[in-house]
Amino acid sequence: MSEKSAPAHGLNAVVGLLIALTGAALAYMSFKLPQGPDPSAPGPGIVPGALGIFLLVAGLATGGKSLITSRSEGMGIHGLFGRKPLIAMGLLAAAAFLLEPFGFMLSTFAFLTAGFRWLGDAPFAKAVPAAAVCAVAMWLFFTKLLGVGLPYGRLVEILFT
Repeated sequence: MSEKSAPAHGLNAVVGLLIALTGAALAYMSFKLPQGPDPSAPGPGIVPGALGIFLLVAGLATGGKSLITSRSEGMGIHGLFGRKPLIAMGLLAAAAFLLEPFGFMLSTFAFLTAGFRWLGDAPFAKAVPAAAVCAVAMWLFFTKLLGVGLPYGRLVEILFT
C-alpha cells in the first residue's frame, strides 16, 4: 500500500462513523414525529427515518471497512486535519452562517464554487457554471418537487421589497 493511501483509510473510518452517528440521530428523532393514522397513510417521519437507517448502515459499512483495512495493513489514523479537510469544514461553516443573510441560492452557489475550486482543483471557468447548475438544480428539486420553502435571504428581501 502506498504512503498516500494511509490517511484516506483513517479519514474514511472517521467520516463513516460520523455519518453512522448522524443517521442514528436522524432515525431516533424521526420516530418522535407523529405517526400516520394507519399503516396505509404513513406519517411525516417515514422518509427521515428511512434516510437515517440508510445513513446508519452506509456509515457503519464505510467506517468498519476502513478500520479493518487500516488495521490489517498496520496503518493508524493520520492526516485527518490536513489542508483539504480543514478547507471543507471552513466552507461548510461559512455556508451555514451565510444561509440566512444571503439565502439558499447565493450561499449554495458560493459554497459549491469554492469547493469545486479549492477542493476539486477545478479551474474557475468550470467551477462557476457547474456550481450555478448544481445550485439551481437543488433549488428546483427542493422547492418544486418536494415543496420545501428555502430561505431567500435578507439581501433579496431588501432588493426586491
